Amino acid sequence: MDSQPRPTPAPWRSFLGLNASTLALLATILLITASTELWSPLMPQYLKALKQPNRVGDPWFLLLIGAYGFYRDALEAINYYAGGALGSLLNTRRALLLFNTLPLVGLAILLAWQNPIAVFLAIPFIFVWDSIAGPATITVVGDAIPPDRRTMAFSLQAIFRRVSRMVAYGLSGLLVWQFGRVGGVRADIAISIVLILLAVVIQYRYMKTASRDREMAIHRPRHLLSRFPADLKRLLAADIFARWAEGLAGPFIILYCVPLLANDIATGTAIYQSLLLNIQAVTNIILYMVIGPLASRAGLAKKPYIGLTFVFFALFPISIAVLGAGGTAISSSAGVIGLSLAFVIGGFREIGEPARKAMIADLVPPDVRTQSIGLYWSVRSAAVMWAAPVGAIAWIIGDRISPGAGPLVTFALAGTLGLIGAGVFFLRFGRAGSPPH
Repeated sequence: MDSQPRPTPAPWRSFLGLNASTLALLATILLITASTELWSPLMPQYLKALKQPNRVGDPWFLLLIGAYGFYRDALEAINYYAGGALGSLLNTRRALLLFNTLPLVGLAILLAWQNPIAVFLAIPFIFVWDSIAGPATITVVGDAIPPDRRTMAFSLQAIFRRVSRMVAYGLSGLLVWQFGRVGGVRADIAISIVLILLAVVIQYRYMKTASRDREMAIHRPRHLLSRFPADLKRLLAADIFARWAEGLAGPFIILYCVPLLANDIATGTAIYQSLLLNIQAVTNIILYMVIGPLASRAGLAKKPYIGLTFVFFALFPISIAVLGAGGTAISSSAGVIGLSLAFVIGGFREIGEPARKAMIADLVPPDVRTQSIGLYWSVRSAAVMWAAPVGAIAWIIGDRISPGAGPLVTFALAGTLGLIGAGVFFLRFGRAGSPPH
């Protein structure tokens, strides 16, 4: 029987790492990222609207936001671990389909019940996708794409994420401006449900890659961790410090920025969403387009960009405090310009993220890839989950020492820990003799 030869993929598709499975994954990432980013950056302001604290620096409110950050990171630690196990047990295709449906439960809770308790009940379902699906998504790329194309594939995923975030931020800002903080978030949630259902249909129809690890090892996490090569452990240590910088400052940045942007909270929130977060996303996209091809080269090409990522994790919270407060001291418009520059610096945090993911995919033991990636991120999240409560306590202590100094103390501490992470990375990987991977 004659067989027709398969057509050779176009060179540009090969360069970008595109096939049926990665295209389906890109569509899923586009839709689910948009469904989350429509409303998740507004959660601190949404909790504030529901609780109505006397002021942003109300200690009990800050502790609530710290608890919110702790809760998210702790659940991420569990979900990454579960994602690695289920992705290996069920196969990556079935696991991703299951993971896509879980956020619908949490969104239904938020839509039905306007209460801070509902937020904490919904979080285990809503924020499950990025963490529980993360190991499987990296495995799909690792299985479907050769090593010299993985950084470009992750760069393309990252660009899709940022494009979807830009659309989500703009739409969300308009909805909050039109309906207020509570009404706008509820409208965002309704749209999110539709986007997730569409993602499930696309992934069911077009996702082809369905792989399992050759052995189950995640039930013995210490044994699996001992199989990590030394370079992967050092990367994990640097990553933990960088994520402490993000976790300390992240939940509190919107609370600090919104009053600087406008006297009216809804207007300030809309500016934060539509302007600052989009500035950060545009910076991300430009970097991915420029750096992706450079970081795809063999040898040590990835490492300088990964190190710079850790540096900018440290500089972002410091720049928020310096440029935001400094600009506002001159005028409100100068404050917006200062914060805009700070969010450009925040965008530079992603300069090495695709390369870091590719490095992880290269370094993990290939026979237990999905489980190892899940364990890597689970350990990182478990180590970082105390960052948000520490950030809240630092804010409270700073305000006690000098009124208004709380956010500056939190952001300075975040920056210091981020610089330690950058130092840990460069001490190992900055040397000319560091072995290539």
